[in-house]
Amino acid sequence: MNAYALNLAVLEGHGNVEKNAFELSYGLFHGTAFGIALDLFLTAAHVFKDAQGDGEVALARLTPGHFHAQTVRDFEIFDDIDLALLNCNNLSAEILPFNFTPLNFLVDVFTMGYPFGFEPPVYHLRAFKGHIVTRRGLTSLPGVPLGYELSFVPPPGLSGAPLLTLLPDGSPVIAGMVLQHHIAEYRKRRMELGIALDIGEILTLESRIVGGNIAERLFNRKRLVRK
Repeated sequence: MNAYALNLAVLEGHGNVEKNAFELSYGLFHGTAFGIALDLFLTAAHVFKDAQGDGEVALARLTPGHFHAQTVRDFEIFDDIDLALLNCNNLSAEILPFNFTPLNFLVDVFTMGYPFGFEPPVYHLRAFKGHIVTRRGLTSLPGVPLGYELSFVPPPGLSGAPLLTLLPDGSPVIAGMVLQHHIAEYRKRRMELGIALDIGEILTLESRIVGGNIAERLFNRKRLVRK
């Protein structure tokens, strides 16, 4: 696994049409993204919408000494589950296998991304690890999708990063997408939680960009229906 090729930065800025490139030195950092298929990427919806605030949105592969960014050409927002599907051409990225089997209590997980984004060009890829606390409906989102509570609280900027786990043979697979740190309140008591979307939720989606159901078009699986 090449961590820099897997975990991409989500940037706000302006592209250079003549050079067919994105001016990375002017980009503002918002979160993390990862590849799902050729030219297709996932990030959190709130990350992408924040990046749209003033200018274009780009994805960047920030390999030390060799930065490469491309402007997002098309997108779809699935607000109910805080997910954005992005079309970004000519950006080389590593795509790991997806694990659609639900994770149980205490399964080890880890993630990498660009939290606490610094001013370009001093981005720092950082890694976090922990375990699954529980799998449940994420009631903080309108669609109440299935997701995970994590034993670590992701800092700002890690939103949209792939949640990874290891198979018995030691190979990494994508099991979810980090969403955000969430503050739960009850009777004036507060608790900070790390939450991630179960990657199986993408199997429920119909997509204009892929021309149909994501499960059938990208993974050759039957569409799932959210109960």
